Amino acid sequence: MADDHLRRALADDGVDLVLADNPSPMTLEGTNSYILRSRDGASALLLDPGPMLVEHRDALVRTVGSAELTAIVLTHRHGDHSGLLETAGQWAPGVPVHAVDPTFASGATPLVDGERIAFGTHDADVLTIVTTPGHTDDSVSAVHGSRLFAGDTVLGRGTTMVSFPDGSLGDYLDSLERLTALEAAGAVTTIAPAHGEQREDVRDLLAHYLSHRRERISQVQDVLASGRTTAEEVADVVYADVPDSVKPAALQIVRSQLAYIESLEG
Repeated sequence: MADDHLRRALADDGVDLVLADNPSPMTLEGTNSYILRSRDGASALLLDPGPMLVEHRDALVRTVGSAELTAIVLTHRHGDHSGLLETAGQWAPGVPVHAVDPTFASGATPLVDGERIAFGTHDADVLTIVTTPGHTDDSVSAVHGSRLFAGDTVLGRGTTMVSFPDGSLGDYLDSLERLTALEAAGAVTTIAPAHGEQREDVRDLLAHYLSHRRERISQVQDVLASGRTTAEEVADVVYADVPDSVKPAALQIVRSQLAYIESLEG
């Protein structure tokens, strides 16, 4: 994922990618931390510090280099994105942390939709927040130029999970529709996810995400109609082919699907 071609493409836009060494079925090659540099190179913004790994922390510090780190932005609370914040006072003292969840926000008010975070003096040195709840209730994406940093809302390959109970399938579908509208308006032409490779087929990717979710909902409804009612029973049918390593995540997704279907019927 983090090959030389991608790194060069990001660097051309003043963005550095630092890949954490935390590969897994859920994180793919690992968590992508992004460092956005100001036009004059004097300052920078860090998007998603990543997991609590000393080697990753050191790589971030080296990559920021002599630039002044002016802001840290967290796409959501999960530990593979937020872990390093526990020691931020040591490697980024006094740097404000921007997050929806006030537990993680520090030196800044909790993030809100449309918030613009400046990290330099040029008009282009701005990251604009797009709230995209669903994966978790505190999930955000962010736009810089025409690139969408999607956190875990959209991955470089495969599909993401909707956490339960701190995520919502209804919110997630709404977030995908919102991102689709941004692409249709020409505001987003590439997606840089927190896991996996950058994607330029934004329209097709979002359409796939939406159709996949709707197909799964239909499958769950069919299973419920057959008399199976528990999340475990539904998961055994709808996600029968998933590896054992991701079955706990599949069970969370089914619980979110059941909650969504119940909300439709209520």
